[in-house]
Amino acid sequence: MKPIVLVLGLILAAPVATPALADDPAILTVTGRGEVQADPDMATISLGVVTRDATAADALSRNSARMARIFEVLRGAGIAEADMQTTRFDLAPVWQDAREGGGDPAGIEAYRVTNALAVIVRDIDALGEVLDAVAEAGANEFRGISFGLQEPGPLTDEARIAAVEDAQARAALYADAAGVMLGDVLELSEQTGPEPRPQMMEMATRGAVPVAEGALSLTAQVTITYEIENRSLSND
Repeated sequence: MKPIVLVLGLILAAPVATPALADDPAILTVTGRGEVQADPDMATISLGVVTRDATAADALSRNSARMARIFEVLRGAGIAEADMQTTRFDLAPVWQDAREGGGDPAGIEAYRVTNALAVIVRDIDALGEVLDAVAEAGANEFRGISFGLQEPGPLTDEARIAAVEDAQARAALYADAAGVMLGDVLELSEQTGPEPRPQMMEMATRGAVPVAEGALSLTAQVTITYEIENRSLSND
């Protein structure tokens, strides 16, 4: 794992100072943002087997045989049963093109079977070898790879702390510039952000198939509202 990098203070809502009306306090509202970057430690592969034959039974038999080999290969690679899930299964006819001139209607030319699987690879260093092995076992459809973190909670909390610290620092800066003093925190809210997103990095060779897993960025954003006091009056 590479060192975690904290990036602070990328977004700031304009501070708002509201003059006191009756008993309403003047307020200062700021928004802070924290970001944590980390290398992914897991990947999810979307793969499948597509077969076609003259009869539905033959297409299904060939497909099932390939999928059985793929499951065997995945178990041999240390993939847990809970990390393999069938996401799609289709058996459909392949229709002939209709004849020109309005002849007989199109008939069934063959049958196609599609069996798709989602596989979580928790040993990311073995990802390339797993991809190579399932291709050799008969997988002929790949719909992508997504990367993630097995335990994102602690890193997300780091981003939250960084967001609060960013907001506090900006509030102090603006209060000092405006000649006022920060009072109690009246409100603190967190804005939900996007899921961890990949960042471009150098290509990493993960076994037989070269794979660039990039880095993930986890962000948090908070808005804090402070009560403020006039500094000159508080010093009297």
